[in-house]
Amino acid sequence: MPEPTPPAPTLAVEDLAVEYRVGQSGFLASRQTFRAVEGVTFAIARGETLGLVGESGSGKSTVGRAILRRAPLAAGRVLLEGEDISHARGRQLQRLRARMQLVLQDPYASLNPRMSVADIVAEPLIVHRRVASKAQARARVAELLHLVGLPEDAHTRYPHAFSGGQRQRIGIARALALEPPLIVADEPVSALDVSVRAQVINLMQDLQEKLGLSYLCIAHDLAIVRHISHRIAILYAGRVVEIAGRDAIYDAPKHPYTEALLAAVPVTDPAVQRGRARAVPRGELPDLTRPPPGCRYAPRCPRASDLCHARQPPLEAKAPGHLAACWHPG
Repeated sequence: MPEPTPPAPTLAVEDLAVEYRVGQSGFLASRQTFRAVEGVTFAIARGETLGLVGESGSGKSTVGRAILRRAPLAAGRVLLEGEDISHARGRQLQRLRARMQLVLQDPYASLNPRMSVADIVAEPLIVHRRVASKAQARARVAELLHLVGLPEDAHTRYPHAFSGGQRQRIGIARALALEPPLIVADEPVSALDVSVRAQVINLMQDLQEKLGLSYLCIAHDLAIVRHISHRIAILYAGRVVEIAGRDAIYDAPKHPYTEALLAAVPVTDPAVQRGRARAVPRGELPDLTRPPPGCRYAPRCPRASDLCHARQPPLEAKAPGHLAACWHPG
């Protein structure tokens, strides 16, 4: 008998590129085009979390916006459960957005202060016509609030009555209302107190186990990413430079930029901290309106050779399941 066809990943991104135009406005003014993201490729299986990591300006949020079709694609494809959504428009795009939801960074700004919690959570149900009556909407809201660990009377209250962690739970309940297979979580705990971050991360993991959710977790906190992710992709200047399982990334990084990110994470033992190798990159992120030739990290890399400055390294396997774009991997 033929082998069964494996299920399509929840999300597949193929050679993704996003362009922006910058410069002066006006009829005669010159404007430049630059690619904020280029050649990004990865996949997320059902029930898997991929952490997307990079310093500010690396293009993490742009990748998330492009996947959600909130930023135009200049090249490449985005497939949601095997369906190409790269050029979806109008009603088709509205239907697709019900299957991919966003959890934002700031729970204080992402909730309308003039709406009750019941109205906030019920809004996507009403917009997408998933409920036939107010009673059905109330029942679904109560179910969602219980799922994220909020008290029974939460639905009658307003966002100002809740703590930051509770507001983020409301945002998660809203994202779950349409039962999406994919959630893009853009810095989901960075605006929260340290004392409640673990609670929200544990909630997300519990929901993933119960509902089979797939997450794209965009973050800069490597400790949080390691805790929540199954695999990690490292983004630098709009390109994926390394992608592997979380333990492989932390224990045996291949790309010098990944090494630099890990070296910047403090450890609790002062003796260990003093003895750690430092891999501080030189200079700043490149100007993407005039990207350097070859590897974009080469101007900052202590291992760079003439080859690095001349040719862009491909993202290829350096170990089983471990890809890196580097001519001189560690």
